[in-house]
Amino acid sequence: MGTIFQPNPISSISILCSIIFILTSVTTQSLPFRRSQLSPYGFIGQFNIPRGILPRGATSYTFDNFTGQFTINLKEACTYKMQTFAVKFNTTITGIITKNNMSSLKGVQVRVAFWINIRKVSSIQMGVVKFEAGVIPIIVPAIFFKLSPPCIKS
Repeated sequence: MGTIFQPNPISSISILCSIIFILTSVTTQSLPFRRSQLSPYGFIGQFNIPRGILPRGATSYTFDNFTGQFTINLKEACTYKMQTFAVKFNTTITGIITKNNMSSLKGVQVRVAFWINIRKVSSIQMGVVKFEAGVIPIIVPAIFFKLSPPCIKS
């Protein structure tokens, strides 16, 4: 008669370990961001947002892959002047980030005549960055955001 196949427990464990290893490798490689490898500046750069949008002193961030919600932490609250207006950052900046956009922003304000919350930042093709604050859109050449500016403690 024929031989009856009886599974070897060691073979089953080896196969199971191999499957787990392969699935872990594939899942890890498919993740778009590895937080341990990126600074907050590199993180926003992955979404085509110029690094100079953030002042010097950004220390860490968190990001939810499913919702796009992020938090960026700064060493201290600070203000910097940009062209004819000033931008103020709290120690924590939150919002939702997608390619070319940071929206639902909290923790960033611009002073034109008075302080207004910046709700959205868009990196637009043609080399400009658009800020939405109140009803006033502010369009600034992207060249201003190549480097992170120094920030004065608020």
